[in-house]
Amino acid sequence: MAEMKSAYERALERAGKLGRLSPEEMQERKTAEYAAIGRALAERYLEHGYTRVLDEGLGRYEGSDRAIIVDAALSRLAEAIVLDTPEATERALQGIATLKPSASIVEAERRMRSLEADYASAREQAFEQAREGLKRRGAEALDELGLTGSAIGDIRIGVRELRRDAAHELRSRFEPRLAQVRQELLERPRES
Repeated sequence: MAEMKSAYERALERAGKLGRLSPEEMQERKTAEYAAIGRALAERYLEHGYTRVLDEGLGRYEGSDRAIIVDAALSRLAEAIVLDTPEATERALQGIATLKPSASIVEAERRMRSLEADYASAREQAFEQAREGLKRRGAEALDELGLTGSAIGDIRIGVRELRRDAAHELRSRFEPRLAQVRQELLERPRES
């Protein structure tokens, strides 16, 4: 019976150990929990645009918990930086500067603004070239049909698709530069 009891006790001990988390597992859960808080904080900020949302949200945390939240929020804000929506990009950059105030961020912001300007210029040029090409092809098609004259107005067939395709091609061209700027914004050391 004593042998049975010790086997039973050993089984209880093993079962008790299964319910406990290792220090690494506890740290992973803590990181995941605080990262979710950081992402949610960034989302709330992006919705409203008030930097006090970030300040008040972070004011509740200290030490490594705060660092996890800041890193997750910075990551989400960097994801919000996109070329097609300058307003969202501006808001995200302001949030990053609030969470991570440093002189080095200014250079990354300058590069982002330069990238936005280059993208806007290239987009306008691509749209104009695509529009002219479409007009030319449409006029040639109408000419082949024997339709000419001033009664035929602007040809708008396929303009939406043309814009979408041109924007997609431009984004793929500019995405590596955007990814580099995002990375710079995240890698800069925080000043305390």
